[in-house]
Amino acid sequence: MEKQSDSVQTAKTAILNTVANCISLVVGMIMIPIITRILSVEQMGIANTFMSTRNTVVIIITCAVYAYVHKAMIEFKNDKKSYIFSIVIFCFFSVTISFGICSLFKNQLMKLLSLDEFLFYWLFISCLGFALYSIADYYCIFQNKYYIVTLIVLSVGPVSQFLSVGLSFVFYNNKYIGRVIGLDFVYLLVSLCLILWMFVGHKPKFKGKYIKNTLSFTIPIIPHLLSQMVLTQCDLVMISYFCGNDKSGIYSMGHTVGFLALTVMSQITASWSPWVYRRMENKEYKTIFENSKLIVLTGAYISMGLLTISTELIRLFLTDAYRLCIYIVPTLVVAMFFQFIYIFIYDFQFFNKRAKSIAVSSVAAAVFNLITNYVCIPKFGFLAAGFTTLASYFVLLMINYLYTLKMGINRIYDVKKMIIWTVAVGVYAIICVVLKDVIVVRYGIFIIMSFVLLKIKFRDLLEMVQGLR
Repeated sequence: MEKQSDSVQTAKTAILNTVANCISLVVGMIMIPIITRILSVEQMGIANTFMSTRNTVVIIITCAVYAYVHKAMIEFKNDKKSYIFSIVIFCFFSVTISFGICSLFKNQLMKLLSLDEFLFYWLFISCLGFALYSIADYYCIFQNKYYIVTLIVLSVGPVSQFLSVGLSFVFYNNKYIGRVIGLDFVYLLVSLCLILWMFVGHKPKFKGKYIKNTLSFTIPIIPHLLSQMVLTQCDLVMISYFCGNDKSGIYSMGHTVGFLALTVMSQITASWSPWVYRRMENKEYKTIFENSKLIVLTGAYISMGLLTISTELIRLFLTDAYRLCIYIVPTLVVAMFFQFIYIFIYDFQFFNKRAKSIAVSSVAAAVFNLITNYVCIPKFGFLAAGFTTLASYFVLLMINYLYTLKMGINRIYDVKKMIIWTVAVGVYAIICVVLKDVIVVRYGIFIIMSFVLLKIKFRDLLEMVQGLR
């Protein structure tokens, strides 16, 4: 009964999380034409480059301690609040020390990271806010606090978008600053709520052993996290360098649309991963095997849905300056589906504390991405970045799969079904590109496919819905 309750709570968290994220995505898509008319292509490039820089720097200066929260909730299940308190204190300490050191090399770092004076100082505030937000988010998801998670998602999405637009008018001469502050505001607000929560009820204690235990895993995995940043952000940085901020701005919007499917799927896996860790702890492998089939199918369907409507999204919400995104999005959607499948394999390795194999495979994929971007972008133009990203995620997926073969990955997941759906998404992407101007046929294919899948999976969906009552 307890297992059933856990599964129901997890399903509710995943569903509400996904619904909230879909609302956020709709608002985000509505805001895109507004943002692209308020900010120039170059200003958009500066703001997106800063966020990419923040996402990389936060990993280094906090040692990515937030990435261990899910596993720690199982290891230290009797002292969760003290664990959260300990890593929050560590984040404050590490960001403060990093700021002090970096201030000594301020001018050099501003030039290296393409920051003005404001963005240099804001970088450290942003890093702390993002780290504490991630800790709070991971904790709430693990605990199946689905109402809080939903509120956080809606705040990070619509609220941040509205603020970023409003503040762009406040900082009229430097509109990118308004966008950056607006997007970071909710992270800082959630961080403040986390700090206040720690002093409600019984007082937590700082325990150095929690930091030591966490760092023993997260430090070896830092190359993996940095490599993931390279895979997601290297193309933007290199396009800025080789082709200019205007082309980076165009690609970044294609990037935004191409990542929509993964954004939704990530909300599902955010609840799925801790559920899997709890099942693995109890060696309930058959349960994982059966339930993962529906999750993979859902990811494939979402990806195909985005591929179907992406051309109309771009034409409807973006100006003519971004029209080339029509050719960028399909490759990135397929690449993100590779990343979605990789998350299943990553969870298996993460639970078994295979930090070295995770890091080695990610570094190999990142190096491959760097080399191919360096060679292909100057030679073929910025559109080549989509194909190098696709190839890099395929390399990442294959290396990790080969690593886990001996560990018994095939008894945890239905790998054959994963391969079938991966090929299906790839083929469907090609069809959508070919039929980009034939809207009736494209939508007709998707509708027919939807009815077929509904007929096949109707019973499974009905059982899931009944289980949520």
